[in-house]
Amino acid sequence: MTTTLDSGPHRRQNLFPILNAIPQHIGDNPGLLLPRYRPPNTRAPPTSQGVRFRKQAETEGETMTNIDNALDAAVASNADEAVLGLDIGGTSIKMGVVTRGGKVLATAKVPTGKLDNAEAFERVASSAIALVREAGKDPETLGAIGIDVPGVVLEDGTLAMAPNIVLDLAGLTAALKAAFPIARTRALNDANAAALGEAWLGAGDGVRSAVMLTLGTGVGAGVIVDGKVVVGAHGAGGEAGHINVNPNEPEACGCGCHGCLEQYASARGLIRLYREECVASGANEVPIAHATDALAVFEAARANNPEATCACERLADYLARAMSIIAAIADPEMFILGGGMCGGWDTFGDTCLEKYRAYAIPGCRDTLIRVATLGNDAGFLGAARQAIALL
Repeated sequence: MTTTLDSGPHRRQNLFPILNAIPQHIGDNPGLLLPRYRPPNTRAPPTSQGVRFRKQAETEGETMTNIDNALDAAVASNADEAVLGLDIGGTSIKMGVVTRGGKVLATAKVPTGKLDNAEAFERVASSAIALVREAGKDPETLGAIGIDVPGVVLEDGTLAMAPNIVLDLAGLTAALKAAFPIARTRALNDANAAALGEAWLGAGDGVRSAVMLTLGTGVGAGVIVDGKVVVGAHGAGGEAGHINVNPNEPEACGCGCHGCLEQYASARGLIRLYREECVASGANEVPIAHATDALAVFEAARANNPEATCACERLADYLARAMSIIAAIADPEMFILGGGMCGGWDTFGDTCLEKYRAYAIPGCRDTLIRVATLGNDAGFLGAARQAIALL
């Protein structure tokens, strides 16, 4: 049987025991008091705490308004509470002090180097302390720190693997805890952090469910469900770059499988597709500076080079196939596309949207698809968002 609260006086009478269970002191602001709710036409007994609320409202409308105002003030008082977000990259660490409300108070960047010794830990911790003070906050009272790393992070925050960086995460975390004595810490994968950041303050515009695909040297993804990152039992949640989109692919992916999305939608993948088109047509290639110079292919497509155009269309087709598979499983409110490859969205975006509508199941065909907006800030903002969840 389903029970509902009636509207009108009966509903408000039912709120009496609930509202009286709310502590008078809210959050970390002992000066903010809630008036005790009483049914209409009753009076509050004399109290020494009547300085703030000298008169108990005589009508239920006034009483409920007082409660609403007090709750609004409580939320506002916590909105300025800040956390620290660290985005550890291969060459630099970007860090930012961010409030609960998403306001960035200060940012800094320091070289990454090898993070496996006391000197390196001290360098990062000292920079973090200076940044927090610059933001007008006290390191002694900072409540939480989020750290994103380019590696596999398990559900409990343990770093399982970080192949492209020298990092003793446990040692770094210990140094940060010494520098910020009451702060709770949590690590997460960098792609997941970017997804959190974009969903919170970027292209996602506050959505609770999103999948962010990062197209760059490789292809990664972050999956957000009900505001939380999906890590998976083995830390492999979001490894969308290894969704099989072509079982007939003769060449092996770096993971050892054949036909992974990363073989087509990454910078190396696009160049490979372009060269295949040139071989098939007998056309000469445009100059390509290096193995990940996707920009050269995008520029050629913009100049109506037929081989480059075909390569971009094939990329779009494979990407759309993968997104349709993800949609059938995760059913996100939105897909967010980021990474350096999205600099060529104008050359493959329309085809990707068209193909996705064709491949997706009917219920998912209208899923929003947007390009990321936060750029390199997405990582530390996502790490900060993870930290806020610890408060």
